[in-house]
Amino acid sequence: MTRSSRRSPAALGLKLAACLCVAVFAAPARLAGAAPRVYDAPAASVDASAAPAIPPPPPAYHTEDLGWIEFAYHPSTRDRVRPLIARAGDIRAELGALLGRNVLAAPVKVRIADVPAELDDLVPGGLAGPATAVSFGALRLAVLSASPRLGVETPDLEGAFRHALAHLALDEATGGAVVPRWFHEGFAAHAAGDRVARRAQALSVAALRGRLLPLDELEASSPGAEEAAGSLAYAQAADVVRFLVDGERRQGFARALAHVRAGVPLEAALRAAYASTGRELELAWRADVARRYGFVPVLAGSLLVLGLLISGGLAVRRRRAKRSPPAPAPRRRFRAAPEARHRPARPSTVQLVATLGARHRNEADGDADVPKVEHNGQWHTLH
Repeated sequence: MTRSSRRSPAALGLKLAACLCVAVFAAPARLAGAAPRVYDAPAASVDASAAPAIPPPPPAYHTEDLGWIEFAYHPSTRDRVRPLIARAGDIRAELGALLGRNVLAAPVKVRIADVPAELDDLVPGGLAGPATAVSFGALRLAVLSASPRLGVETPDLEGAFRHALAHLALDEATGGAVVPRWFHEGFAAHAAGDRVARRAQALSVAALRGRLLPLDELEASSPGAEEAAGSLAYAQAADVVRFLVDGERRQGFARALAHVRAGVPLEAALRAAYASTGRELELAWRADVARRYGFVPVLAGSLLVLGLLISGGLAVRRRRAKRSPPAPAPRRRFRAAPEARHRPARPSTVQLVATLGARHRNEADGDADVPKVEHNGQWHTLH
């Protein structure tokens, strides 16, 4: 046995210990620097000290400063940007209500380009990827395009604006802490109301078929920018956030973000804030999904089918009535007009009284034909 072979076990142990120490101390730095971020909240927004400077807007852009937010936009987008400027304060208040604290207090810059090709001139270092709305938390910068990329539907500018501000607000509420990609994107999608009908459809189909994804698989199933809006993982991420901030649970959501801001991982922060295990939270969310997207769609679908059947039956009956010949009209028998009968006129009341009075006098006075003379109020018969 050689000398090197005799020393190999000790040397191997020292090397393993050294590698383990290096891995333990170096892993957090690597994870913090290379933490995956959603496509419209780049990883460059994590480290504020290393963030590049924001390039100035092109000279042709119009600018408007509201104190807490500064808009710079292409002149052709003025009619679409003016409503955003008017609603910016309300949107900030809505985000603060969701997060349980005042947000976006420090100045925020918003750049709105006319076409996606201009985004590279507005983003530090250029923009990689197909996104048309990007937010940089450390720079407190949101960059949007008013026009779509080739083959993509026209973006909802207000929805994209809400989405970008939601990313900035969540970064501020968590102190820039690293959170799972699905949580960051789910909060932005819920706050912006992105494609609510499409998300509800995906959840309804998955709930009825029993194909909802486990929550611990959302991170691995989160899609890219191109297919995010129509995916089940995207819909579940937004709905989980909706469940966490719904009603009385909103206070727990604010407590969870405070724990994250203090350095606690998101899963542990949620368990502490809601006093439940991750499994209990998932089961509660699944029950809510079944009630919201399972029973109600089935009831609505049943009523719709019943209405269609009734309408179809009425339509078939009308069509048959139009095709069948009309029934012959019933024959009418004509009768001769009755002969008019002349009835004697009935005597009036005055005539009857006069006749009865005369008859009574005749019966009472037997010698009515004998002449009489009145003298001093007395009647005298002539003989």
